[in-house]
Amino acid sequence: MGSSSGEGEPRVVICLYDLTLWFLKHTNRFPKNWRLTLGDRIDRLLLDMLALAHQARMPSDKRGQLQKLSEGLELLRALTRLSVDLKCLQGRQYECAAKQIDEIGRQIGGWIKQPRVGVGALGG
Repeated sequence: MGSSSGEGEPRVVICLYDLTLWFLKHTNRFPKNWRLTLGDRIDRLLLDMLALAHQARMPSDKRGQLQKLSEGLELLRALTRLSVDLKCLQGRQYECAAKQIDEIGRQIGGWIKQPRVGVGALGG
């Protein structure tokens, strides 16, 4: 999963963008009975998280935005596991998504722990 653009973006934003792109391609292939419920919920959640990551780059209420982002990531973990249990994602797909989710979680945690979070925080 590699983003072709994103110079100057924090690494967490790039990874979240890549994960969103990956999921959008996969949720589109969920079985019809789950595409409009589970697939749409995952898509909306990831798009909201991507917006939060961009907002967290701004000076106002970074910690609050990052906390919401962390909470969204935990929900994404649960929805991803549910997708596997409902046979919407295969084991290898789950492994790929779980690795990215874990990496994003570490980056968010590091960003939260920084005493003063700057625009270029966690840059790649």
